[in-house]
Amino acid sequence: MASKKIILPLASIFVLLIAFWVGRVTGRGSRAIDRSSHGDAPASAMKTTPKTVPRVHEEGKADVHTEGKQEAQGLRLSPEEMRNIGLKTAIADLRPLETVVRTAGIIRPHPDKEAQVSSRVAGKIVGLFANVGDAVQKGQPLAEIQSAEIQKLQVELIQAENKLALAKAEMERIQSLVEMKIAARKELIAAQSQHQAILNEIEGLRQQLILLNLPESAMEKAQAEKTISTFPVLSPLSGVVAERSVVLGETVEPSKVIFKILDASVVFVEGSAFEEALPQLKIGQRVRIRLASYPGKVFTGKISRLSPTIDPQKRTLLLWAEVPNRAGKLKPNLSADMDVVVGGGQEVLAIPLEALTTTEGESFVFVEEKGSFRRADVILGARDDRYVEVKKGLLPGDRVVTDGKQQIYTKSLMARQGGAALGGHGH
Repeated sequence: MASKKIILPLASIFVLLIAFWVGRVTGRGSRAIDRSSHGDAPASAMKTTPKTVPRVHEEGKADVHTEGKQEAQGLRLSPEEMRNIGLKTAIADLRPLETVVRTAGIIRPHPDKEAQVSSRVAGKIVGLFANVGDAVQKGQPLAEIQSAEIQKLQVELIQAENKLALAKAEMERIQSLVEMKIAARKELIAAQSQHQAILNEIEGLRQQLILLNLPESAMEKAQAEKTISTFPVLSPLSGVVAERSVVLGETVEPSKVIFKILDASVVFVEGSAFEEALPQLKIGQRVRIRLASYPGKVFTGKISRLSPTIDPQKRTLLLWAEVPNRAGKLKPNLSADMDVVVGGGQEVLAIPLEALTTTEGESFVFVEEKGSFRRADVILGARDDRYVEVKKGLLPGDRVVTDGKQQIYTKSLMARQGGAALGGHGH
């Protein structure tokens, strides 16, 4: 009986262990089946069991399929967006790349187009007729000076004119007496000599006033009206008043510069090239000038002078390019970049430098095709100051963006990330 009591509990425990083990095995199988239904099945099972995964769209974001489609079609801009970004394009074409020597430069007044104006006599400023920035013409009065020297000469001229009238009357009287055989001819000869001496005196006084720049009209007025004129300071050339260094009532000497007149229609651009470039530089070579003040604007001129010496410290050669400046944008002392064209090369497929974008070591352009813009990665070659050779990535006739490329690049990045489009339009 005791043995039966021991066997029965052991049998119960054994049954419970079997049931527990069966439950564990059953649970693993169900979890394996569950995993296979959620994509964790072996590769062989996935090949034989096709499934459909629904595509989920989030508002404002494009899925991978849509993004790839946009990359293939290119980025589209509305006419309004093109106007807003100032879009400009250029053609990729066969062009000869030039050999250029680049140097830093500075704008200088043309030495033949600049004048320093001073008075030829000492005196007091009694009139000023021009200010800095005023346009003046050659011969135009700039100032008026009251001069003791001029006044003395004018007084002597008036007195000489009075003496001339008396001498002429005396000569005519003696001429009549000689004809009547009342006076001797030697008296007539003396009267004629006196008359001629006064004429010579008047001419000498006139020449002195001319040398002092007194206008002919002022001398004629002094002779006719017997009045004393002030001395006008006249502009020696047409141009603009660059400096005025006097005020009303100031006393000036002949050595003092009163005005500086500048004819800025032509200027010099002074540059300094390293001595290695000396064999390439010649008078008459074309020069392209660029200023930070006017981005994208190119001014052209020609080398007109080369220094006969080399700077012993800097080892550079001074050169001067003569550049037309009819619009007056090239102002003295502005800094400039000079590109001297010293030779040409073979024709290559090239685009303007303005079309090129380089970021993270990659160079690319945006190509316009039927109103859309696609990115084209390019491999570059030689370049000059205007164009760069494209060895791979473009074909002749491709139209590349020069102005507005940065905005297109930004818009393309935003479109990839699902952000708002440029100009407030969503895609």
